[in-house]
Amino acid sequence: MSVRSTRMSVFVSLFIVLAAFSVQAQDSGSDVNLDEMFGGDMVENPENVPAPTQNPVTAALATEKVRIGGSFYGSLEAAATWQDLWGGGSDLFSADTTSLDTVLKSTVFFDARPSEDFRVYGSTKVAWPFSTTKTFLTSATDTGGTLITKSDSIAVPNIKVFELFSDFSLNDQVFFRFGKSTVKWGVGYFWSPADVINLEPINVLDATAQREGPINFRVHIPVLGTQNNFYLYAILDEDNVDFSTTALAAKAEFLLGNYELGTGIYYRNDTAERAMLTLTGPVGNFDVFGEAMLSRGSAKSFVTDIATTTPYTITTSTKADHRSSLYFSASTGFMYSSPKDNFTAIGQYYYNGEGYSEADRKGLIADANTVIAALGATPTAAQYQQALAGLIYGSGRHYAALSVTQDEFLTKDTSISLLVLANLSDGSGFVRPSIAWQVVDNFKFSLSPTFIFGGADTEYSILAGGDTVSVSLGAIVSGSF
Repeated sequence: MSVRSTRMSVFVSLFIVLAAFSVQAQDSGSDVNLDEMFGGDMVENPENVPAPTQNPVTAALATEKVRIGGSFYGSLEAAATWQDLWGGGSDLFSADTTSLDTVLKSTVFFDARPSEDFRVYGSTKVAWPFSTTKTFLTSATDTGGTLITKSDSIAVPNIKVFELFSDFSLNDQVFFRFGKSTVKWGVGYFWSPADVINLEPINVLDATAQREGPINFRVHIPVLGTQNNFYLYAILDEDNVDFSTTALAAKAEFLLGNYELGTGIYYRNDTAERAMLTLTGPVGNFDVFGEAMLSRGSAKSFVTDIATTTPYTITTSTKADHRSSLYFSASTGFMYSSPKDNFTAIGQYYYNGEGYSEADRKGLIADANTVIAALGATPTAAQYQQALAGLIYGSGRHYAALSVTQDEFLTKDTSISLLVLANLSDGSGFVRPSIAWQVVDNFKFSLSPTFIFGGADTEYSILAGGDTVSVSLGAIVSGSF
């Protein structure tokens, strides 16, 4: 039997064992929290009212109406940037560059529950510009050894189906979900190495934003009478739906006193297998969280060599090159919140096991700079500059971040915050303090300077084009409906 067949058999066996365990647990007679299974608002039975013959929880979930809602976000931001303010190369009263940017986007969702054990949910996103131009090849002719191609362009609406899934159950004891949905695996705030399923990483500048998930089939098996849960997943590749590209995953959650322990495994034939572990719980007045991920192989392509003599080439590794290597990533952090004082603080440390060693990182950056200097002001030099940015982004092994927010600062309509993020491996990062004034409920002004630090040949300095200083003033309209 092949290794792949053996792994598939393990997942199938796990599914059968968990399903049998769930059926056996049905005799416990405990109720299941359907709201946790399917999400959404619960309607509780008022006190001192005789209980109806139908379960009030499941009756509340069933409705002939379809709930429709969403969110709106619009901003207009003016920004000024100084490239060398501290070194004297920039004039404080004359910014090196200025810009005016706007963001206009909205999410619309529907939530239908025609029966107590069947739900359909979907959401779409639209953003300005409301259309994008797509170019495609229409013909190619080989004339005398010369390939002549013709192409055409069309305008494509900038509308995206973000989620579309259905929830249903088997006797209110095994719960299923099929469709495109976000999968909540990790517990980190700025980084989440245990989240190996979602299609996009956390945006550290908008860490609470929901991330896009894949098309997946989920089986949720709660252990009745406890708050322990088992999950099984089949995850499809939207670009190439096939047995060879379908991933299998399993996760278990256990409540241990005041702490929640999560563990999971992920397998896909053509990429790295991964195992993860999460832990959350209180320590005094703090909520702490931690997660770890062990990967056999990596889905990342590493730059291994940059040739400094002609012909200039960039060599990258393939998945097969490091299939037998083990990569370990981990993160830990805390959250402190005092509603009485309107104060929140969040901090996190991240060890990136797929980062470059300090020697490799410095050597590759030096080689890239050598090639860029030799090419001068040419399109190829610009391509190498882009390649350098791709190499340097996330290349460190040690990162840390801190976010502090004080609402109702001086007045009830004013808030201040501070965001600091650093690559501890090369000493670069940024500091972004901000102050916001809530003019009315859904409209505010925000002033945010950003200070990049680190010096030459460090991650954030290279990405920002130097140790820049920028100041942005924005007007923001946002709200839900």
